Amino acid sequence: MKNGRISTGGLPLVLFGLMPLLASSPAGAHGAPDTEGAPAEILQARITEQPDIQGLNAMILNAPRPGILLSYQGETPLTVLGTENEAFLRFTGKAVMVNRDSQSWRDLPNASDLSRKIADDSEPWALLSQSASFGWLDPRLDAAGATHHSGAEPRSWSITLQTASGETATIVGELRQKSLP
Repeated sequence: MKNGRISTGGLPLVLFGLMPLLASSPAGAHGAPDTEGAPAEILQARITEQPDIQGLNAMILNAPRPGILLSYQGETPLTVLGTENEAFLRFTGKAVMVNRDSQSWRDLPNASDLSRKIADDSEPWALLSQSASFGWLDPRLDAAGATHHSGAEPRSWSITLQTASGETATIVGELRQKSLP
């Protein structure tokens, strides 16, 4: 306020800044965008038991199709057994190796893309990751065979691990279909 007058110099700028809010009101009154084709349910996976192996951490990767991420910082190699109980992945504590002869490896959706990045193809075991972690879409966490009714009993899944001494341990979890609001 100058000399008893109200300054209106900034008023156009303020009104211009409020225009998006005013314009969105009528559009927002029409409801949510069309969701035709959206699934009525989602698949949720969770880990219910994790073996007590020093340096091992497992977690679910939440996505439309759940995956699993293993991180292993142990001193001796740890092998993930595949769906046919074959050696699939080997965690060394510093890297992750893949058994290219494993059926589980060949069944991964992105195996062909990852195979092109593996330099040496003369040995069955190849370096997959130079970190101590790797995540993948394991078919044991897939919707096939899971319950298809909300509130129904969950379906259990398991992934077997083998230590360097030959002992086995298991990551256990469950799958459940959950209705979307």
